[in-house]
Amino acid sequence: MQSLTFIPCSESISPSAMIPEHRLAVLLTQVKQNQILKCIYHNPSTSHSLFADHICDRSQFPLQTILELNNNPGEVWSLEFSHNGRYLATSGEGAVVVIYDLQNFQVRHTLRDHTDHVPFLVWSPDDSKLITCSHDHKAKVWDLAVCDPCVPPFQLLTFLT
Repeated sequence: MQSLTFIPCSESISPSAMIPEHRLAVLLTQVKQNQILKCIYHNPSTSHSLFADHICDRSQFPLQTILELNNNPGEVWSLEFSHNGRYLATSGEGAVVVIYDLQNFQVRHTLRDHTDHVPFLVWSPDDSKLITCSHDHKAKVWDLAVCDPCVPPFQLLTFLT
């Protein structure tokens, strides 16, 4: 009997006022993601439940150095993970960009074509190229298949920090 009265009611309610299908699941997922984002000691090895607020204990935060990547000539000012998570590019003090293979933490490429510090770098969406900007007022697009700039360097008129 209830299903018969529900059909005419649902037909008379505007679709914009109806709750979308699976809305509760979407909201619960958003709550879980928000709690993880606000967790300052987040450790992905812990399991998450909505029966209690998510919090990672400070004691679970890694405090010991396991590995040092020290192939840069000075301080590292910028680091960027590739989109596929396989590589890490580092740059900064010195005119060198170092790209590490994160599967074995070995240096994959060392890019040395700048003449001054390199405070900024970014990966192309497909991870085949790396763009670097230097205090030498040049931006370079590196083709990582050959480890050379693939276009002439762009001359930067002013350097933004």
